[in-house]
Amino acid sequence: MSDDELDLVERLAEARGESRSDAIRQALRRGAREELIRVALQRYQDGTVGMRGAAALAGLTIAEMMAEANDRGVLSNYDEADLADDVDALR
Repeated sequence: MSDDELDLVERLAEARGESRSDAIRQALRRGAREELIRVALQRYQDGTVGMRGAAALAGLTIAEMMAEANDRGVLSNYDEADLADDVDALR
């Protein structure tokens, strides 16, 4: 890690009152989760996967993925066929 990255981790750990190791683990989990959601939504927008596929990639339920997409203004690709597929999958 660079000196800047180490400084960032040290400040995070200090601010949270935890060890550097705990701060790194927490930041990695959050960052990886966020990146998976971002990649899943990009693939959804590209039409590579449907909402169900995006949810599976991100490790979320379809409802959680839809909420993420909605929060980020990405639901424009969701059509009646996607809805029918998702309803069938939930049965």
